[in-house]
Amino acid sequence: MSLEIKLSYPSRKRALIRKNILDWYDVKGRDSLPWKGKDIYKIWISEVMLQQTQVQSVIPYYKMFMDKYPNIESLFKASLDDIMKIWSGLGFYRRAENIYKASIRIQQEFNQEFPKNYNDVLSLPGIGRTTASAIITFSGNGRYSILDGNVKRFLSRFLSVEMHHSQLNNLWELSQYLLSDTRPSDFIQAYMDIGSLICKKSKPLCDECPVNQQCNSYPYTPLNIPKKTKKIKVIEKNIWSLVIVNNEGQFYLEKISYDNLWRGLYSSPVFHNKSDLMSWTESHKIEECVESNIWKFTHKLSHIKFTFNTILCNIKYHKKVSLSDDNWYNLSDIDFGIPKYQDKIFNQYKSIYGYN
Repeated sequence: MSLEIKLSYPSRKRALIRKNILDWYDVKGRDSLPWKGKDIYKIWISEVMLQQTQVQSVIPYYKMFMDKYPNIESLFKASLDDIMKIWSGLGFYRRAENIYKASIRIQQEFNQEFPKNYNDVLSLPGIGRTTASAIITFSGNGRYSILDGNVKRFLSRFLSVEMHHSQLNNLWELSQYLLSDTRPSDFIQAYMDIGSLICKKSKPLCDECPVNQQCNSYPYTPLNIPKKTKKIKVIEKNIWSLVIVNNEGQFYLEKISYDNLWRGLYSSPVFHNKSDLMSWTESHKIEECVESNIWKFTHKLSHIKFTFNTILCNIKYHKKVSLSDDNWYNLSDIDFGIPKYQDKIFNQYKSIYGYN
């Protein structure tokens, strides 16, 4: 612990800050979130889902996940495809893969029980310092503070330091140093709630902050010097999709990973260009079934705008076709995760050809 932080926040001042934060939380904190409680399994799932995703977006997916896998024993029976189906649409699919990998580790190395030691939790796939701290503290198995985006912003303003990687050690020190001895779980939840509801990125509600009198930036005002905002460059890409349908109205789908996107989900085959698509049809002996019409639509990710070029391949007979018999699906039988763009493809071809 740095001497500067110790001198700046003696015990009496720390006690006042803690009291003000907890008093605010008791009245205005978010206490109705569905993962609130001591169940370490449920906390783990919620904390992984909340990585890079807002609370309101996570809630319906969390509820679906818990309906399907209410405890860790039920999760052990799930395949990666099962987890991906529930995760479909939430994005950042590596998180779902990490949950699956962690469940295997827990079975093999932790006697089928979610670990309650901080370093053991930290060793699981997809779990960093903040996530491990939240899991351990919320479940009542330790006293560790966090430094997620909301807390980082709140404490950087509180200290009046730039939110820069060079200051991370100071922010971690202060986050842990202020942590309540008696109510650590409520305190770190209050940290996050203040950062999210009060100490917002723009137009923070400083007059409503419970510790504004101790804040080195109060009242917080942006610098008058205009900052050069770095625009996120949206990349535009073409992508080719081969929509393969047989004479029974079944779609051919396969597990894909396109430039590490949509990893683990099922889709019509996708390609970087038309040449690759045609080469693939030749290698699978279906080139004569490919139709000439091309249907185009756009699909956006956070930083990429895809133009999909979809071509129908209508296979009348399976004879001589070298496609796996296990990859044909009726739309009503799909029980695994698919990307959102695949729904657009299904809807388009259902409307044109009347597939059920």
